[in-house]
Amino acid sequence: MFGATVDYWLLKRLAHARNRATEEELDREGSTSLLPGQEGSKLPKLLERFDGHFPIAPGLRYLDMGCGSGELTLELAGKVGGNVTGVDYLPRFVEAARRQARAAGLDDAVRFHCADLHTWVPPHPFDVVFSFDALEHIDNPGAFLRRMSDFVAPGGVAAVCFGPMFHSPFGDHMGEFFRVQVPWRGILFSERAVMRVRREFYRPTDPAQRYREVAGGLNLMRYSDFLAHARETGWQFRYLRANAFLRNRALRRLSDTICNLPRVRDYFVHNVYAVMERSAVALAANDAAEAPGAAQKLAA
Repeated sequence: MFGATVDYWLLKRLAHARNRATEEELDREGSTSLLPGQEGSKLPKLLERFDGHFPIAPGLRYLDMGCGSGELTLELAGKVGGNVTGVDYLPRFVEAARRQARAAGLDDAVRFHCADLHTWVPPHPFDVVFSFDALEHIDNPGAFLRRMSDFVAPGGVAAVCFGPMFHSPFGDHMGEFFRVQVPWRGILFSERAVMRVRREFYRPTDPAQRYREVAGGLNLMRYSDFLAHARETGWQFRYLRANAFLRNRALRRLSDTICNLPRVRDYFVHNVYAVMERSAVALAANDAAEAPGAAQKLAA
């Protein structure tokens, strides 16, 4: 807003150190991927916001891409009776998820893997591939959406919910160390100033200088970017809802109107819920690529 130095002094007066911790402390004490206020059952709320479009049935095989510390993965495993796999690349999250699975007696119902999803080789395809509260943290969301298609069984679907989007009022994900929440803080204030305050009041041993470098990542993706990535990677929507947390009908109508305005929507879409399937064009291209002799024809 006023330059990195002035922005820092302004933001410093709005910050607190109550959640300050080093990476070593987080590793030693155990960690959860849940933010304050997210404790407790999440699955019923998520299913409500998917409005019946998220498949729930025993016998389906589920993959949680970016499972974090596994709370939601375990809830789903308990509901469908098993066949759930969770993958995350942060070891402390995966260890926490495995501990919770043992404590809940769900070792046989769910499997957790610590791996990079871009290189991980699954044991089989999945009927439902989903990513909850992760897509805004993925370094290359387009490649991630393309990778999701590699895990989906024929006739399967991919479900995503994520947010807050970076350009939305509180999309910088920095609320855990500010006692005064300034809307659109990540857009209004210098990135360098925000990260300096973050190091001083929140994560003193995290050397990140940019949003994209923080542990867990933050890709600055806009709603319009997500729509473009989905289209370019061959997905079509069975269900798409922005700001599904709004229950008041008047507010939902207003939100839907704003979210359809191309030059405005990126600043007001807080979160997104979507269920996707492969488009006919993408499926035809995939079949052609896998057909015998396809590689030789393409090479020719």
